[in-house]
Amino acid sequence: MPKKMHLILFIAAFAAVMIFSGALSSEAGGGQLLDIGEASWAEQEITEMSALEILEGYPDGRFLPYQSVTRLEAVAMLIRTLGLDDQARAMEEADVAYQVPYLPWGRGYLIMGVERGMLDKNYLNQLEPTGAATRAQVAALVCLAFDLSATGSSLDFADADQIPYGYQEYVAALVDNGLMQGLPGNVFEPNSVINRAQMAVLLSNLLNKELADPYPDRRITGTVSNIEPISGLIDLQEGASKFLTAECRYYLDGKKVEAAGIKNGDAVKLTLDDGGQVVLVQAARSSEGPGANQGQVYQGLVDNVFFIGGECWVAITCLDGTKITRSAPSSVMVNDPSGQMSLAGLSAGKYIEMMLEDNQITSINVLSTSTVKGKVTDVESSILTITSGGSRMELEVPGGVAVLKDNSAVSYDTIAVNNEVEVAVYGQKAIKIVILRDTSPEGTIEELDGGEITIRDVYGYINTYTLDEDVEVIIDGDSEGLGDLNEGDKVRLELNSRNYVTDIEVLDSSESDLEGEIRDLDTTGAYGITIRNSDGDKFTYKVVEDVDVYKGSRQLDFDELETGDEVRLELDSDGWVDEIEVLDYGESDLEGEIRDLDTTGAYGITIRNSDGDKFTYKVVEDVDVYKGSRQLDFDELEIGDEVRLELDSDDWVDEIEVLDSDQSTEEGVISGLRTGSSPRLWLTNSDGDEERYDISDDVDCDRDGDSIDLEEIVIGSEAEIEIEDDEVVTIEITDDEDITIEGEIIDVRVSSERIQIEQSSGNQFTYYLEDGAILRDSDGDRIDLEDVEEGWDVELRLRDGQIYRLTEL
Repeated sequence: MPKKMHLILFIAAFAAVMIFSGALSSEAGGGQLLDIGEASWAEQEITEMSALEILEGYPDGRFLPYQSVTRLEAVAMLIRTLGLDDQARAMEEADVAYQVPYLPWGRGYLIMGVERGMLDKNYLNQLEPTGAATRAQVAALVCLAFDLSATGSSLDFADADQIPYGYQEYVAALVDNGLMQGLPGNVFEPNSVINRAQMAVLLSNLLNKELADPYPDRRITGTVSNIEPISGLIDLQEGASKFLTAECRYYLDGKKVEAAGIKNGDAVKLTLDDGGQVVLVQAARSSEGPGANQGQVYQGLVDNVFFIGGECWVAITCLDGTKITRSAPSSVMVNDPSGQMSLAGLSAGKYIEMMLEDNQITSINVLSTSTVKGKVTDVESSILTITSGGSRMELEVPGGVAVLKDNSAVSYDTIAVNNEVEVAVYGQKAIKIVILRDTSPEGTIEELDGGEITIRDVYGYINTYTLDEDVEVIIDGDSEGLGDLNEGDKVRLELNSRNYVTDIEVLDSSESDLEGEIRDLDTTGAYGITIRNSDGDKFTYKVVEDVDVYKGSRQLDFDELETGDEVRLELDSDGWVDEIEVLDYGESDLEGEIRDLDTTGAYGITIRNSDGDKFTYKVVEDVDVYKGSRQLDFDELEIGDEVRLELDSDDWVDEIEVLDSDQSTEEGVISGLRTGSSPRLWLTNSDGDEERYDISDDVDCDRDGDSIDLEEIVIGSEAEIEIEDDEVVTIEITDDEDITIEGEIIDVRVSSERIQIEQSSGNQFTYYLEDGAILRDSDGDRIDLEDVEEGWDVELRLRDGQIYRLTEL
């Protein structure tokens, strides 16, 4: 998701449509809220947000649930949700190097919004703070405030084409994360203003999804051991005891009740006011104990809906593979994103949540899902990585997820890299996976018979493909004939739309894909192992049950292996791993804490291992000493250092590795960079979490084995960094050619089809356009290179280091 798309969020073009006619008013606490019954669907969330002072009532006691939220109010509410209210207030009079609109209140929230990356300082003077915020604008603000990543999911709302250009990914991210949903009629209404009740629900969702927790001491969960509404006291089995306010509101299983409706044994979430008293009790009835009615909630895909004797039955398959079939009274209505419907309107394939009481369905909600098509780029035991439309996404895969191929159910292990799949997604979870076809299957030739080729893939599965009459065979880059192929050759196939093989490429027979670092292990059921080789490529193999595992002269069990071990694999004739050699081995007496050092004359070292035993070794004069990727002198070692030793054939120490507990390695995308006297680096990992690091003055930077400077690092590059003593000491750029980057255009050369950009770090880079590159202006219109102007902020999508898409931000 482009980080600078917020540059155009609030410019005056939007304001012309959405100006809020009323004056901007600062909210104030008003005790009991008198009018939230007008929005009964949001009562719980309004009460919760009011208690936490994130979204307050007005002095006259009204909440005004249907009043629109201004842009400034939206920013302030999100800042409060992040727990940064005090910091924002402290910035009210801050001296900043950019222009902030004059406001009677809230200047500090705008400054904090800039600090959090929600607003751009260069466009702040164009902000219309009293203008009403739209649903699409708030979606963008939430994504930027909470660093939510785009999922690449498509939106199936009837008015999806009305979502402003650049906002689609923000809206999709909030819908996929269950933070916002559509409105009746399967519409999103992106340009409609958001009201205070809707905002309360959104903010509550952020807390319930654990994306924020600004006041953890004011949100308590537990089980009721005693409740006395008259004396105003509630006790929890976990030991907490709290007073209930006179205005406290009570909800049981989502329905409003009186205090007497809460029973001992109910699971509760308590929301406290700033005085520590309970203002909201949200209870769920347990399946045991007083007042129990066996209330349960299940989520799953609808398998069947059928009627027996006038009674409706619904059968679902949960994501863990459990199948549930329950009946529902005819009065039960189905809550669909497009509106309510009868049970007869519920169809197979829908992903639903159904609530049970006394083992009977009491309500059904159709959950908003999306469908993503793409190519599989990585398969792990619980994570499926696919690429769709140039975006890479990781989807959580529950244990019993439905996988279909050719309309038949298959196991999850059937999915292979390069499969083209269609995935039904709820939040970040895959709820159904359909294998459409193998676009570039790889494997070992089992048989080549006339017009067919049979290969065994790395998972051990055998597949047969029909050869196109013009099939081409490529060996070492040269075109050859089918007769040059042999059983046992490792090949990659290219298929056309009919799944006929059009190209057969014989792959390099080197063993690089059989040696590397363990990235994943499956030690239950059928064994499996995933390794990453020195080129960064991942390979997954099935493992025979009686696999031989060696670590030096020792034989290990398979489950003694650990993620991170460097290993070499041997395969049997069926392509299964039958032998594993651990490469980075060492005996227990070669690892421990330094107890003595002799750095004069003949070098010597004494270590104490984890068992308390001491060992003394002679050290060669030119011993190699490493601390991470840094090389040290022997006399830089210190007593107390944890080290691992390597011995030569004479049992002298010829290599020492310092095992620094303050040392760590992180992978991700460089999302920010500051060079100069106090260099810093921002890294965003695969979970979307961004961390800031100081950079060591003697940092080592590397790309493709070559040393580079900080000024050569592109923001947007994929990298692996090494942190030591809270500073980055090494930066290895793993990919800066197939990435998405941003910057300001400082030079355009039409004749040579190249542009030069400057990024926020001050670093400048020149890129050439790929043949057929797509260029778009800020309105989304296609343009030519001569239309591109210096000074534009742009997003560049690179492929092999060349621009294949340019978009003005």
